[in-house]
Amino acid sequence: MALVIGIKPTSTRTAGEGPEWSVGQVAGNEDSDGYKEYIYVKAAETITDAGYVCCFTKPDSVVMVSTANTAPGARGHGSRVGVAMAAITNGGYGWLQVYGKGPVRTLASAAAGTRLNSTTTAGTLDDDGTAGTRAINGVVLGTATGGSPATNTDAYLAYPTVGATI
Repeated sequence: MALVIGIKPTSTRTAGEGPEWSVGQVAGNEDSDGYKEYIYVKAAETITDAGYVCCFTKPDSVVMVSTANTAPGARGHGSRVGVAMAAITNGGYGWLQVYGKGPVRTLASAAAGTRLNSTTTAGTLDDDGTAGTRAINGVVLGTATGGSPATNTDAYLAYPTVGATI
């Protein structure tokens, strides 16, 4: 599949509307923050909002990252990860960012430049390294997240994957 340029990353469609693009389509986009890359997916559950982190359950279907969804098995070590660009309904379609500067949902006080990991809060990463969580490789914060859970807009993605158990 060729790389598509000029997509609207926040565009979503419901299951009833059907996909706007081929599921699995890769697209590139450039803005004032530089080059970004996305993949078009089908949600296997409702994705809460933009910035929520998702892992691939199949080559093109996703669920929100959590300690349960990144356990060894179908979505364990090496599974691809991306960040939703908008809320996506269960069975609906939308874009996940996999490369470049973008938003990432984190728990309170996640530090800049540290390893991030899955949490029990679906779609949200943290830097706490609690036993049983999984490292999410390829995601780093440029600035720390404040004192409450938030979508940190100063994150950098480099084709993230689920890493080792912490």
